[in-house]
Amino acid sequence: MAIPTDPVNNLQPNPNPNSLPEATYSWLREGIQSGALPPGSELRQERIAKKFGISRVPIREAMSRLQAEGLVELRPRRGFAVKSLDVAQIVEIFELRMVIEEHAMMTATVMRSERDVAEVEAILNKMGELDKSSPTYLSEWPELNRQFHVRLIASANRERLSKIAANLSDAVEPYIRLESHLTGEVEQAELQHLAIFEAFRQGDAERAGRLSRDHCASTMYRLIGNIKNKQ
Repeated sequence: MAIPTDPVNNLQPNPNPNSLPEATYSWLREGIQSGALPPGSELRQERIAKKFGISRVPIREAMSRLQAEGLVELRPRRGFAVKSLDVAQIVEIFELRMVIEEHAMMTATVMRSERDVAEVEAILNKMGELDKSSPTYLSEWPELNRQFHVRLIASANRERLSKIAANLSDAVEPYIRLESHLTGEVEQAELQHLAIFEAFRQGDAERAGRLSRDHCASTMYRLIGNIKNKQ
């Protein structure tokens, strides 16, 4: 996966200059999650500060939070960079996701309300209504995919569980988004989403958990396969 010479140029101006620490954090985090700042990208604080007319203080605060979340790393004598995972690390994260998301989906299916079902279905419908010929399709689909999984797990009403699941998902989200942009392969995932939702809607907790685990596994194998094909 090629890394731009200066990935900071991919970022858009900070949309909320009135709350710099929080806005700068959210802004950089979105850049990482969306793939605008690909894994391995160097994040030069002076470049970010100059480009968008802000001081380094909110940037340093944002970097510290992103480092604590495992999204960036501090490299000796080189500053911060978007964390780059090797295949073994990606496998480890997905192995954990399989366990956590299976449990989360079983709990969510037991605890779900009619509102939960309706809101998850609304996200699923939005995904189905996307125009696959649109140039924005491969940026809109991953965002709705993220919302789908977050909303499903939120139905469990387990704050700590949701945070753990989100942390694991965030660690590999940039790779998933880059892979979807490069291959455009979403059909299998869409079929799996429909199956997971149907089990969730029907209240079949065991099936929903198993399908969620299988979904994580297939995403991992597809992602790793594409990474190895490019090596």
